[in-house]
Amino acid sequence: MPSGTLREPKVVKALQETPGEQVLLELQARSAWNQRDYELARRIAEQAAGLAADLDDDNAWWNMTFLQAECLRKQGLMNESVIVGRTLQNHPVTAQSTALAVRVATLVSFALQGCGALREAVAEARGAAAQASLAPGQQELHIEAQNALIAALADSDQLNDAWTECLVLANLLEENASKQTAGMSYWAIGNVAFLLQRVEDGTKYHRLAAENLSPTNDLDLWARFNRASAALRLAAGVVEPETLECIDRAEMASSIVGGSERDRLELALTRAHWLVLTGQFDAAIERLRAVTSQESLLATHTAAEARFLLGQAYNARHIELEALLNLEASEQLFVQSGANDRAAAARQLIHQVQGG
Repeated sequence: MPSGTLREPKVVKALQETPGEQVLLELQARSAWNQRDYELARRIAEQAAGLAADLDDDNAWWNMTFLQAECLRKQGLMNESVIVGRTLQNHPVTAQSTALAVRVATLVSFALQGCGALREAVAEARGAAAQASLAPGQQELHIEAQNALIAALADSDQLNDAWTECLVLANLLEENASKQTAGMSYWAIGNVAFLLQRVEDGTKYHRLAAENLSPTNDLDLWARFNRASAALRLAAGVVEPETLECIDRAEMASSIVGGSERDRLELALTRAHWLVLTGQFDAAIERLRAVTSQESLLATHTAAEARFLLGQAYNARHIELEALLNLEASEQLFVQSGANDRAAAARQLIHQVQGG
Protein backbone atom coordinates (compact mmCIF):
# COMPACT_ATOMS: atom_id res chain seq x y z
CA MET A 1 0.00 0.00 0.00
CA PRO A 2 1.46 3.46 -0.86
CA SER A 3 2.78 5.51 2.04
CA GLY A 4 0.41 8.36 1.21
CA THR A 5 -2.56 6.06 1.74
CA LEU A 6 -1.24 5.05 5.15
CA ARG A 7 -1.12 8.71 6.30
CA GLU A 8 -4.57 9.59 5.06
CA PRO A 9 -6.55 8.52 8.18
CA LYS A 10 -4.26 10.69 10.34
CA VAL A 11 -4.81 13.71 8.11
CA VAL A 12 -8.58 13.20 8.26
CA LYS A 13 -8.42 12.86 12.03
CA ALA A 14 -6.39 16.07 12.35
CA LEU A 15 -8.90 17.95 10.22
CA GLN A 16 -11.73 16.63 12.38
CA GLU A 17 -9.98 17.60 15.61
CA THR A 18 -9.09 21.15 14.54
CA PRO A 19 -12.68 22.54 14.58
CA GLY A 20 -13.15 20.93 17.99
CA GLU A 21 -10.04 22.71 19.25
CA GLN A 22 -11.37 25.98 17.86
CA VAL A 23 -14.70 25.60 19.67
CA LEU A 24 -12.86 24.78 22.90
CA LEU A 25 -10.71 27.89 22.57
CA GLU A 26 -13.78 30.04 21.95
CA LEU A 27 -15.44 28.65 25.09
CA GLN A 28 -12.28 29.25 27.12
CA ALA A 29 -12.01 32.83 25.84
CA ARG A 30 -15.65 33.53 26.78
CA SER A 31 -15.14 31.96 30.20
CA ALA A 32 -12.10 34.17 30.89
CA TRP A 33 -14.11 37.21 29.73
CA ASN A 34 -16.95 36.35 32.11
CA GLN A 35 -14.40 36.08 34.93
CA ARG A 36 -13.00 39.52 33.92
CA ASP A 37 -9.58 38.06 33.19
CA TYR A 38 -9.28 40.25 30.12
CA GLU A 39 -5.62 39.55 29.42
CA LEU A 40 -6.22 35.78 29.36
CA ALA A 41 -9.41 36.21 27.32
CA ARG A 42 -7.54 38.33 24.78
CA ARG A 43 -4.69 35.82 24.38
CA ILE A 44 -7.04 32.87 23.96
CA ALA A 45 -9.25 34.84 21.54
CA GLU A 46 -6.19 35.72 19.47
CA GLN A 47 -5.25 32.03 19.30
CA ALA A 48 -8.82 31.09 18.36
CA ALA A 49 -8.92 33.77 15.65
CA GLY A 50 -5.68 32.44 14.19
CA LEU A 51 -7.06 28.92 14.07
CA ALA A 52 -10.31 30.19 12.50
CA ALA A 53 -8.29 31.97 9.82
CA ASP A 54 -6.47 28.71 9.03
CA LEU A 55 -9.85 27.02 8.63
CA ASP A 56 -11.24 29.88 6.50
CA ASP A 57 -14.01 30.30 9.10
CA ASP A 58 -14.65 34.03 8.69
CA ASN A 59 -17.50 34.20 11.21
CA ALA A 60 -15.48 32.61 14.00
CA TRP A 61 -12.50 34.83 13.12
CA TRP A 62 -14.74 37.93 13.32
CA ASN A 63 -16.20 36.99 16.71
CA MET A 64 -12.85 36.22 18.29
CA THR A 65 -11.20 39.32 16.83
CA PHE A 66 -14.06 41.46 18.15
CA LEU A 67 -13.52 39.89 21.58
CA GLN A 68 -9.84 40.85 21.37
CA ALA A 69 -10.81 44.47 20.71
CA GLU A 70 -13.24 44.44 23.65
CA CYS A 71 -10.59 42.98 25.96
CA LEU A 72 -8.06 45.61 24.93
CA ARG A 73 -10.58 48.34 25.71
CA LYS A 74 -11.34 46.80 29.10
CA GLN A 75 -7.60 46.77 29.83
CA GLY A 76 -7.37 50.48 29.01
CA LEU A 77 -5.36 49.81 25.83
CA MET A 78 -7.50 52.13 23.74
CA ASN A 79 -5.18 52.72 20.79
CA GLU A 80 -4.69 48.99 20.37
CA SER A 81 -8.46 48.46 20.56
CA VAL A 82 -8.99 51.04 17.80
CA ILE A 83 -6.42 49.30 15.57
CA VAL A 84 -8.14 45.92 15.93
CA GLY A 85 -11.53 47.58 15.47
CA ARG A 86 -10.39 49.18 12.20
CA THR A 87 -9.30 45.75 10.98
CA LEU A 88 -12.83 44.49 11.64
CA GLN A 89 -14.40 47.47 9.90
CA ASN A 90 -12.44 46.69 6.74
CA HIS A 91 -13.38 43.00 6.71
CA PRO A 92 -15.90 41.68 4.15
CA VAL A 93 -18.00 40.01 6.86
CA THR A 94 -18.67 43.43 8.41
CA ALA A 95 -19.73 44.89 5.07
CA GLN A 96 -22.35 42.14 4.70
CA SER A 97 -24.14 42.84 8.01
CA THR A 98 -25.62 46.08 9.34
CA ALA A 99 -25.67 44.65 12.86
CA LEU A 100 -21.96 43.80 12.78
CA ALA A 101 -21.11 47.19 11.28
CA VAL A 102 -23.01 48.91 14.12
CA ARG A 103 -21.33 46.75 16.78
CA VAL A 104 -17.82 47.48 15.62
CA ALA A 105 -18.42 51.19 14.96
CA THR A 106 -19.79 51.52 18.49
CA LEU A 107 -16.78 49.72 19.92
CA VAL A 108 -14.38 51.93 17.92
CA SER A 109 -16.24 55.04 19.11
CA PHE A 110 -15.85 54.06 22.78
CA ALA A 111 -12.15 53.27 22.24
CA LEU A 112 -11.55 56.57 20.40
CA GLN A 113 -13.25 58.35 23.27
CA GLY A 114 -10.85 56.59 25.64
CA CYS A 115 -7.96 57.90 23.54
CA GLY A 116 -9.33 61.43 23.76
CA ALA A 117 -10.03 61.52 20.00
CA LEU A 118 -13.47 62.96 20.58
CA ARG A 119 -14.29 64.28 17.10
CA GLU A 120 -13.62 60.86 15.57
CA ALA A 121 -15.54 59.19 18.39
CA VAL A 122 -18.60 61.36 17.67
CA ALA A 123 -18.43 60.58 13.95
CA GLU A 124 -18.20 56.81 14.52
CA ALA A 125 -21.06 56.77 17.01
CA ARG A 126 -23.26 59.00 14.88
CA GLY A 127 -22.79 56.66 11.93
CA ALA A 128 -23.52 53.62 14.10
CA ALA A 129 -26.70 55.15 15.52
CA ALA A 130 -27.92 56.14 12.06
CA GLN A 131 -27.34 52.63 10.71
CA ALA A 132 -29.02 51.00 13.71
CA SER A 133 -32.10 53.23 13.43
CA LEU A 134 -32.71 51.88 9.91
CA ALA A 135 -32.24 48.22 10.84
CA PRO A 136 -35.39 46.40 12.07
CA GLY A 137 -35.16 44.46 15.32
CA GLN A 138 -31.89 46.04 16.46
CA GLN A 139 -33.13 47.95 19.52
CA GLU A 140 -30.30 46.88 21.84
CA LEU A 141 -27.65 47.78 19.25
CA HIS A 142 -29.32 51.14 18.63
CA ILE A 143 -29.36 51.83 22.37
CA GLU A 144 -25.67 51.00 22.68
CA ALA A 145 -24.81 53.23 19.72
CA GLN A 146 -26.86 56.07 21.24
CA ASN A 147 -24.95 55.64 24.50
CA ALA A 148 -21.64 55.92 22.65
CA LEU A 149 -22.83 59.02 20.78
CA ILE A 150 -24.10 60.71 23.94
CA ALA A 151 -20.86 60.02 25.80
CA ALA A 152 -18.69 61.35 22.98
CA LEU A 153 -20.81 64.48 22.51
CA ALA A 154 -20.82 65.17 26.25
CA ASP A 155 -17.06 64.77 26.60
CA SER A 156 -16.51 67.15 23.66
CA ASP A 157 -18.76 69.80 25.31
CA GLN A 158 -21.55 69.46 22.72
CA LEU A 159 -24.07 69.24 25.54
CA ASN A 160 -27.19 70.50 23.76
CA ASP A 161 -26.65 67.96 20.98
CA ALA A 162 -26.03 65.30 23.63
CA TRP A 163 -29.34 66.14 25.33
CA THR A 164 -31.17 65.86 22.01
CA GLU A 165 -29.73 62.35 21.62
CA CYS A 166 -30.74 61.58 25.22
CA LEU A 167 -34.37 62.21 24.30
CA VAL A 168 -34.00 59.74 21.42
CA LEU A 169 -32.53 57.23 23.86
CA ALA A 170 -35.32 57.76 26.39
CA ASN A 171 -37.86 56.90 23.70
CA LEU A 172 -35.98 53.71 22.82
CA LEU A 173 -36.07 52.62 26.47
CA GLU A 174 -39.87 52.57 26.40
CA GLU A 175 -39.66 49.45 24.19
CA ASN A 176 -38.95 47.00 27.03
CA ALA A 177 -35.16 47.16 27.19
CA SER A 178 -33.39 44.77 29.58
CA LYS A 179 -32.77 46.03 33.12
CA GLN A 180 -29.00 46.34 32.66
CA THR A 181 -29.40 48.10 29.30
CA ALA A 182 -31.95 50.47 30.84
CA GLY A 183 -29.70 51.09 33.83
CA MET A 184 -26.70 52.00 31.70
CA SER A 185 -28.84 54.24 29.49
CA TYR A 186 -30.44 56.12 32.37
CA TRP A 187 -26.90 56.54 33.68
CA ALA A 188 -25.86 58.22 30.40
CA ILE A 189 -28.93 60.50 30.36
CA GLY A 190 -28.30 61.52 33.96
CA ASN A 191 -24.69 62.34 33.12
CA VAL A 192 -25.72 64.83 30.46
CA ALA A 193 -28.38 66.34 32.71
CA PHE A 194 -25.77 67.03 35.40
CA LEU A 195 -23.41 68.58 32.85
CA LEU A 196 -26.23 70.89 31.74
CA GLN A 197 -26.80 71.83 35.39
CA ARG A 198 -30.20 70.12 35.25
CA VAL A 199 -29.54 68.74 38.72
CA GLU A 200 -33.10 67.54 39.33
CA ASP A 201 -33.12 65.59 36.05
CA GLY A 202 -29.63 64.26 36.73
CA THR A 203 -30.61 62.97 40.16
CA LYS A 204 -33.83 61.47 38.74
CA TYR A 205 -32.11 59.54 35.97
CA HIS A 206 -29.24 58.35 38.14
CA ARG A 207 -31.75 57.02 40.67
CA LEU A 208 -33.49 55.17 37.82
CA ALA A 209 -30.08 53.79 36.83
CA ALA A 210 -29.41 52.61 40.37
CA GLU A 211 -32.80 50.85 40.44
CA ASN A 212 -31.95 48.90 37.29
CA LEU A 213 -28.31 48.12 38.04
CA SER A 214 -27.42 45.66 40.78
CA PRO A 215 -24.14 45.06 42.61
CA THR A 216 -25.03 41.37 42.85
CA ASN A 217 -25.34 41.06 39.06
CA ASP A 218 -22.22 43.03 38.10
CA LEU A 219 -20.10 44.51 40.87
CA ASP A 220 -17.61 46.01 38.42
CA LEU A 221 -20.38 47.88 36.58
CA TRP A 222 -21.82 49.00 39.93
CA ALA A 223 -18.43 50.43 40.89
CA ARG A 224 -18.09 52.30 37.60
CA PHE A 225 -21.63 53.65 37.84
CA ASN A 226 -21.10 55.03 41.32
CA ARG A 227 -17.77 56.62 40.35
CA ALA A 228 -19.28 58.20 37.25
CA SER A 229 -22.35 59.38 39.16
CA ALA A 230 -20.12 61.02 41.77
CA ALA A 231 -17.92 62.60 39.09
CA LEU A 232 -20.90 64.16 37.30
CA ARG A 233 -22.44 65.41 40.55
CA LEU A 234 -19.12 67.03 41.41
CA ALA A 235 -18.86 68.58 37.94
CA ALA A 236 -22.28 70.14 38.61
CA GLY A 237 -21.08 71.37 42.01
CA VAL A 238 -23.37 69.01 43.92
CA VAL A 239 -21.50 68.46 47.19
CA GLU A 240 -24.00 66.51 49.26
CA PRO A 241 -23.86 63.36 51.42
CA GLU A 242 -25.36 61.35 48.52
CA THR A 243 -22.36 62.30 46.36
CA LEU A 244 -19.90 61.14 49.01
CA GLU A 245 -21.87 57.90 49.36
CA CYS A 246 -21.38 57.28 45.62
CA ILE A 247 -17.61 57.72 46.01
CA ASP A 248 -17.51 55.42 49.04
CA ARG A 249 -19.54 52.72 47.23
CA ALA A 250 -17.29 52.97 44.18
CA GLU A 251 -14.14 52.62 46.26
CA MET A 252 -15.53 49.67 48.21
CA ALA A 253 -16.69 47.83 45.09
CA SER A 254 -13.42 48.53 43.28
CA SER A 255 -11.42 47.16 46.19
CA ILE A 256 -13.25 43.85 45.68
CA VAL A 257 -13.24 43.53 41.89
CA GLY A 258 -9.85 45.16 41.31
CA GLY A 259 -9.68 46.73 37.87
CA SER A 260 -7.04 48.31 35.69
CA GLU A 261 -4.57 50.99 36.75
CA ARG A 262 -6.60 53.41 34.65
CA ASP A 263 -9.70 52.59 36.72
CA ARG A 264 -7.76 53.22 39.92
CA LEU A 265 -6.51 56.59 38.68
CA GLU A 266 -9.97 57.72 37.59
CA LEU A 267 -11.40 56.81 41.00
CA ALA A 268 -8.57 58.68 42.74
CA LEU A 269 -9.35 61.69 40.54
CA THR A 270 -13.00 61.60 41.65
CA ARG A 271 -12.02 61.53 45.33
CA ALA A 272 -9.58 64.40 44.69
CA HIS A 273 -12.36 66.44 43.04
CA TRP A 274 -14.44 66.00 46.19
CA LEU A 275 -11.49 67.18 48.28
CA VAL A 276 -11.04 70.30 46.13
CA LEU A 277 -14.72 71.25 46.32
CA THR A 278 -14.80 70.72 50.10
CA GLY A 279 -11.68 72.85 50.65
CA GLN A 280 -9.29 70.03 51.57
CA PHE A 281 -6.58 71.36 49.26
CA ASP A 282 -3.46 69.74 50.73
CA ALA A 283 -5.02 66.27 50.58
CA ALA A 284 -6.27 67.01 47.05
CA ILE A 285 -2.79 68.07 45.89
CA GLU A 286 -1.27 64.85 47.21
CA ARG A 287 -3.79 62.70 45.34
CA LEU A 288 -3.69 64.74 42.16
CA ARG A 289 0.12 64.69 41.97
CA ALA A 290 -0.06 60.88 42.09
CA VAL A 291 -2.69 60.90 39.31
CA THR A 292 -0.85 63.33 37.01
CA SER A 293 2.41 61.41 37.44
CA GLN A 294 0.70 58.61 35.45
CA GLU A 295 -1.47 60.76 33.19
CA SER A 296 -0.25 58.91 30.08
CA LEU A 297 -2.58 56.08 31.14
CA LEU A 298 -5.59 58.40 31.02
CA ALA A 299 -7.68 59.74 28.15
CA THR A 300 -6.49 63.20 27.10
CA HIS A 301 -9.56 65.01 28.42
CA THR A 302 -9.34 63.12 31.75
CA ALA A 303 -5.67 64.05 32.15
CA ALA A 304 -6.69 67.64 31.38
CA GLU A 305 -9.28 67.54 34.16
CA ALA A 306 -6.67 66.25 36.63
CA ARG A 307 -4.30 69.10 35.70
CA PHE A 308 -7.13 71.64 35.99
CA LEU A 309 -8.07 70.46 39.48
CA LEU A 310 -4.43 70.45 40.55
CA GLY A 311 -4.09 74.02 39.29
CA GLN A 312 -7.18 75.00 41.26
CA ALA A 313 -5.81 73.40 44.43
CA TYR A 314 -2.40 75.08 44.09
CA ASN A 315 -4.11 78.41 43.43
CA ALA A 316 -6.21 78.02 46.58
CA ARG A 317 -2.96 77.43 48.52
CA HIS A 318 -1.41 80.53 46.84
CA ILE A 319 1.32 78.50 45.12
CA GLU A 320 1.05 80.47 41.89
CA LEU A 321 3.86 78.98 39.80
CA GLU A 322 2.61 75.40 40.20
CA ALA A 323 -0.95 76.60 39.64
CA LEU A 324 -0.02 78.24 36.34
CA LEU A 325 2.05 75.29 35.12
CA ASN A 326 -0.80 72.86 35.70
CA LEU A 327 -3.50 75.15 34.32
CA GLU A 328 -1.51 75.78 31.14
CA ALA A 329 -0.98 72.04 30.71
CA SER A 330 -4.71 71.57 31.30
CA GLU A 331 -5.63 74.11 28.62
CA GLN A 332 -3.36 72.43 26.06
CA LEU A 333 -4.78 68.99 26.80
CA PHE A 334 -8.38 70.22 26.60
CA VAL A 335 -7.66 71.83 23.23
CA GLN A 336 -5.96 68.64 22.04
CA SER A 337 -9.02 66.57 22.96
CA GLY A 338 -11.47 69.02 21.39
CA ALA A 339 -13.08 70.12 24.70
CA ASN A 340 -13.01 73.81 23.85
CA ASP A 341 -15.34 75.03 26.60
CA ARG A 342 -13.16 73.41 29.24
CA ALA A 343 -10.08 74.92 27.60
CA ALA A 344 -11.73 78.34 27.87
CA ALA A 345 -12.41 77.72 31.59
CA ALA A 346 -8.72 76.90 32.09
CA ARG A 347 -7.70 80.11 30.27
CA GLN A 348 -10.04 82.14 32.44
CA LEU A 349 -8.51 80.75 35.63
CA ILE A 350 -4.99 81.35 34.24
CA HIS A 351 -5.87 85.05 33.79
CA GLN A 352 -7.20 85.18 37.36
CA VAL A 353 -4.02 83.67 38.77
CA GLN A 354 -1.95 86.14 36.73
CA GLY A 355 -4.04 88.97 38.13
CA GLY A 356 -5.55 89.78 34.73
